[in-house]
Amino acid sequence: MEAAATMPLWIVITHFINLFCIILLIRSGLQILNDHPMLYWTDHTRRDNYWIKFGKKKMPKDKIWTAHDEAERIGHYAMPGGGHERFGAGRNWHFATAIIWIITGLVYYTYMFFTGEWRRLIPTDWSVFPNAVNDFVNYITLNIPPESAFNPYDSLQQLTYAGVVFILAPIMILTALAMSPAFTNRFPKFMLLFGGRRQVARSIHFLGMIGFSIFIIIHVVLVALVYFGRNVKLITFGTTDVNITAALIVFVSALLFLLVFNVIATYVTLRHGVGVRRVLVAIMNPVIHGLFGRLVPRKTYRKEDVSEFFRINGYPPETEEFHKLAKGDYKDWRLSVGGLVENELNLSLDEIKAMPYQGQITKHICIQGWSAIGQWGGVHISEIIKRAKPSKKAKYVVFHAYDVDASGKPYYEALRIGDMRDDQTILAYEMNWKPLTLEHGAPLRLRCERKLGYKMVKYIKSIEFVEDFKQIGEGRGGYREDNVLFDWEASI
Repeated sequence: MEAAATMPLWIVITHFINLFCIILLIRSGLQILNDHPMLYWTDHTRRDNYWIKFGKKKMPKDKIWTAHDEAERIGHYAMPGGGHERFGAGRNWHFATAIIWIITGLVYYTYMFFTGEWRRLIPTDWSVFPNAVNDFVNYITLNIPPESAFNPYDSLQQLTYAGVVFILAPIMILTALAMSPAFTNRFPKFMLLFGGRRQVARSIHFLGMIGFSIFIIIHVVLVALVYFGRNVKLITFGTTDVNITAALIVFVSALLFLLVFNVIATYVTLRHGVGVRRVLVAIMNPVIHGLFGRLVPRKTYRKEDVSEFFRINGYPPETEEFHKLAKGDYKDWRLSVGGLVENELNLSLDEIKAMPYQGQITKHICIQGWSAIGQWGGVHISEIIKRAKPSKKAKYVVFHAYDVDASGKPYYEALRIGDMRDDQTILAYEMNWKPLTLEHGAPLRLRCERKLGYKMVKYIKSIEFVEDFKQIGEGRGGYREDNVLFDWEASI
């Protein structure tokens, strides 16, 4: 009797977890792409220089058209987070799942190399390459190899699995890191892997997702068509020496679990998004803050690097108070600084401009996916802190804006005081060596280069030093966190 084929149980378990994660990553990744459905090979993302676009929307040139207007709206149930209105929920699913996927991968790699099981995937003989070609020819001509050719894989499977495990998966992690403002601003040389361009990494990340999708489809088809019984036994119990009925029961149960979980996850997220956000953020934020939250940005660019086109993100405030200030060229505008401070401040724009000037040329990274390089000039936030003298109890800085949405909710964002110590955290009143325009946040906006764009409040009205932000808005740390369920860290 032929000896039973075996597969270590830890491979069986990690294989299932990996499939579970990949499905969620693909679904949530498509939701993220849906919010800016264009891909580029340059960080100067204009209206028309994408290499591929999904959807039919076109950005007009004769009126204000924000980045949010470019988002495509597709069926809620297609995405785990729901769609554009719950874009943050999709991100939360994506990053929480990515953490589980990476941990699973580390366990897989560790066991593989310490047990010598790496030989299952990594070729140790050059003959694997001509054999793989022969296997490919056999498959496309429907000449299925005998079971004895699988030990446990044939040569084509071995090369394919090795490519997915040791090339494609690491590429997805590297390209994800390349999209983090905190990481890339701290380690700018890392971006040389992608020609210095974040959008190249974003495009490769998308192509990697296509690669995973194609691999899964082909893998499932071959599992079903080539020695299905043998395959089912191996991927459920790790051995062919098991009853086929038991293996089928476990196999079908696992597939049903994947289907039901995805349906329920989407259903619950749509109806209880705040609670789901709380769970997912509890998983991801400690990891993200631990890895990225303390990275100090250092990357600057040259004048010739400045983008010709810089997207507008959000419409200017429509309140009567702000219209009056703008009409008067902000001469009556005042920045109120209060909260847990020794000295409350009420500063005019001229008084702020009289403080030490700081200019910087940095890359703006929007949470939606687009990017642009711009020059910003203003005053470092430390000058405000030095004058206001916040108490030791103050842990956060809340930036309140003049923006008010249709339901009367004002725009605000909270950041750690530690974020204010970065060399590149400034209150900007200048963009590209000219006074800040209305569309880009006049008269004053925040620049905090280790964060994504939504944390950089425009149209600043006041600054408040607080011990906690749970009593502000919905208590989640910002307008976007409250209403679109974004994560609070905003570092990746």
